[in-house]
Amino acid sequence: MKGNCYEANFNEFTTRVNGKPVYNEGDWVLVHAMREIASEWWGGHAFLLNKELDEVWDYSNGKIEVYQKADIYSEWNIQENGDKMYFEYNYIRALQMALDTGHYGSWELLFEDWKDEEWMTYMTNYFMPTFQPLQHQMRLEQDKKA
Repeated sequence: MKGNCYEANFNEFTTRVNGKPVYNEGDWVLVHAMREIASEWWGGHAFLLNKELDEVWDYSNGKIEVYQKADIYSEWNIQENGDKMYFEYNYIRALQMALDTGHYGSWELLFEDWKDEEWMTYMTNYFMPTFQPLQHQMRLEQDKKA
């Protein structure tokens, strides 16, 4: 089941009280990241990160869940330094990306954008060999048989 993480977390991140952004304090960013859902099965996810407290706040699917960054990044196998797998957006940048694209995200996670002209190269040469090695090997074996 696909959730509403991009929309829910964007809406929370851009909340205004008395005309002022709630999360426009430098400590908070909106994150779009790839996460491992189950062994070698990945998907994009959005959440809020408080950098001062090292806490992840997730408003997806009508819930509010708070995690310690180190714990949940480990559990989700978040690759902060992976190629096109992790992006942080401050308040202004998040608003600009939503305006530029016309949607809540994902905006730059190449895995999620199969229409991008670089997608096949990215998946074949980077993502699958690195993060889905068993599936990649099976694909190579199928290609040999074809």
